Formats: sequence, C-alpha cells, structure tokens
Amino acid sequence: MKKVTLIIRLHEISKVFPKSLQLLLEDNASTLDAIKAADKEIKKKCGNFPVKGLKSLLQIVYHPYEERFYRQVAIQGYTKSEPFLNIRENPKVRLPTDTTIILIPQGGCITDWEAIVDNARIAQGRVRLDLVMGSR
Repeated sequence: MKKVTLIIRLHEISKVFPKSLQLLLEDNASTLDAIKAADKEIKKKCGNFPVKGLKSLLQIVYHPYEERFYRQVAIQGYTKSEPFLNIRENPKVRLPTDTTIILIPQGGCITDWEAIVDNARIAQGRVRLDLVMGSR
C-alpha cells in the first residue's frame, strides 16, 4: 500500500476537505485510481457529490472517451525526490509512494475550455465509462 496526498482546488470540495485528502492506495495505483478513491471519500462524507449537476470528480476532470484530462484542468504531481511527475500525459502510470497531486478542475489561466461529457452521454456509453472508472 502507498500513501498519496490529493489537494483539490474546487470550492464545493474545499469546503468539505479544506486541506487535502490522505489516501491509502494499492501499490500499482495511478492518478486515476487516486481520483476514484477521492470520489469514494467525498461521497462517503457528503452523501451525494457536492457539485450540482455532476456525479463525480472524475467526471469533472477526465474525458472518458478520449482518455485524457480536459484542457481546463490543471494537475501537478510530485514527490520529495521527484519535483515533477508527468501525470497529465500519463494518468494511468503507477504513482510513486508519497506522491502529492494538486488538482484544479477549473484552471484559471486556461482559455480553451471544453464541455464536460454530460450524464446522458455517459449513460449511453456506460461500458466505456466503466472501463475508465473501474467496476469495483
């Protein structure tokens, strides 16, 4: 098991987790696994996802059909020994232990915003989304 710290800069989530989420993940966990684990913690504490009209953090930050982060998402990963982890380009790569991820779903300096895949489209592509989110 490894420890990952996830800092989420989104008002609705920061109200519930003002500093960070400390996650204990499997040794082969990736950035996507950390986000999925955060979704579980958010739902455990809030009941429903706190952003109106959306179901999960993963939905806000990750394009399920193109398997990449949305352009407006700012994401950075680092450890004490590695000041930069290329997790934007490699969201499925295994994270080192004691990784810190800073996730800003609505990066302020981004001008090329993408629409989030809506729930109706996700329902139509349920099999594809399950591949991304995992059916655990």
